[in-house]
Amino acid sequence: MKKKLPKLRTVEKLKQLHTKSLLAYLKRLHQCEESFKDSDMDINLDLEDEETIYFKQTHKWKSAYRNVKAILKNRAHIE
Repeated sequence: MKKKLPKLRTVEKLKQLHTKSLLAYLKRLHQCEESFKDSDMDINLDLEDEETIYFKQTHKWKSAYRNVKAILKNRAHIE
């Protein structure tokens, strides 16, 4: 089964998501590979596809991760 890669979303779009959806997005971010160099890909699709996040060692991933964490910090805790 192919894992679903996270799409790049604006802060405004992330804020509109329910907490459960934000947590699912965060999980997809965590499932990205570390870097193109450490992957088995021949072509760096992250450079060709501006909408999808493939690797953690990119500005897109770091920005998305930081945004999600900042939004979740202000949400009610799930118990």
